[in-house]
Amino acid sequence: MELSLSHPELLTIADKELGRSFFGGAQEWYSTEWSRRAGCGPTCASNILTYLSLTRPALLPLYGYESMGRADFSRHMEDVYPYLTPGSAGLNRVELFSDGVAAFARERGILLEPHVLALPGRMTRGRPAVSRLAEFIKAGLMSDCPVGFLNLHRGREKNLQSWHWVTIVAAELEDDRLLATVSDEGRRLQLDLRLWYLTTPMRGALAYFTEGLAPSADSDAEDAKNEKTP
Repeated sequence: MELSLSHPELLTIADKELGRSFFGGAQEWYSTEWSRRAGCGPTCASNILTYLSLTRPALLPLYGYESMGRADFSRHMEDVYPYLTPGSAGLNRVELFSDGVAAFARERGILLEPHVLALPGRMTRGRPAVSRLAEFIKAGLMSDCPVGFLNLHRGREKNLQSWHWVTIVAAELEDDRLLATVSDEGRRLQLDLRLWYLTTPMRGALAYFTEGLAPSADSDAEDAKNEKTP
């Protein structure tokens, strides 16, 4: 089974000065040394937020610029960064990622519902089968949202950096096959996630987002009534 975002081309970023294009953002575009070293998480979040903005009219405020040029996208990355600022260990927990994306959206009057899957290392007892990864990625792509992927050790997958976030935009899913097409540092790469999962000694995570529902007027009134009840 082959799955893809409906419009992955929307993540194409043009750089007129260099006369070339990129696929998604690159952390090297950040303005400070630390953010260029540790900014893979906010870069991945910037990709996801941009795609949601460009494919859903109600989510337009998630990307506040007119073009998908490198200058505008870099400004968007700087806007996102304060909500997903890497600590001394980077953005190494999925809740730091999902909470940061949701907080950025809330500031723009939008509710996003995070969907996350924590992935333990291969020596962990009760570890899910690799099919659980495939099911989660399928759900994310079928909702037409890019899927953020964190790994802390690349295992035997040589196309993947350790301690790194990338953005999944497509996948080939079979019983013995889990290939993901990702945006990584402005490039389109293919990763063998089955190989990664079977060989990584450390944990990882996946995350995607769907549009949340604002509370109705009736539920707001009920909440207010409950707050006044002794």
